[in-house]
Amino acid sequence: MKKLFLIAIAAMTFSCSSDDGPSNVTPDPQASGYAFMRGKMNNVDFDYTVNNTATDVFIYSPIGGYSGLDNKLWYRYGASISSFTPPNFIPEIMIGWDNVYYYSGVGADLENEQFYTTVGNLPTNFLTDNQSDNYSPGVTVDFRDAQGKFYSTIYGSQSGSSVAVTGSSQAVEMGIKTKTVWGTFSCKMYNENNPADVKQITNGTFKVVLFPNN
Repeated sequence: MKKLFLIAIAAMTFSCSSDDGPSNVTPDPQASGYAFMRGKMNNVDFDYTVNNTATDVFIYSPIGGYSGLDNKLWYRYGASISSFTPPNFIPEIMIGWDNVYYYSGVGADLENEQFYTTVGNLPTNFLTDNQSDNYSPGVTVDFRDAQGKFYSTIYGSQSGSSVAVTGSSQAVEMGIKTKTVWGTFSCKMYNENNPADVKQITNGTFKVVLFPNN
């Protein structure tokens, strides 16, 4: 059967959060910013921070969707932070956790009801292309540069790379469940058309707000 992959992206600009549950693990060590991805890319500092203010130069978009086979669904959760430079909105950096909730196609789809539990236990292994095709859980980091070239961790070795979620908190935004997660990462992102062209991230930190798909 043909594998389908659908991505839903909804841009977030200004939003209000109300605390709807406990934080866990550790307090956010970099509380400033609604969301961010920061670090060094090929030894050059980068800082994609969204504060939800009128002076923001980046846009935050939660990324959701699923891979499907027959009636079976494997859901993903993630985020994109892109430059506020219409019409292309690049450069852009993304992080996503794929295939982390499974719906068998039988009975009710409880993805929304189980959202907090699902994203409270996110995988920390980087996905390979083969693992993605086999619906294995894992994480990817992607980047689109100012010229539109696309890079991803999925295109090459992640030896020496790491990702860790060090804390999280629950909330409700505009009546929708959210889970803010933060942590650290390092990785190598490969050009989709030229694997010798590599963007390496070191000393990376992230804080992203995840939303249910349903």
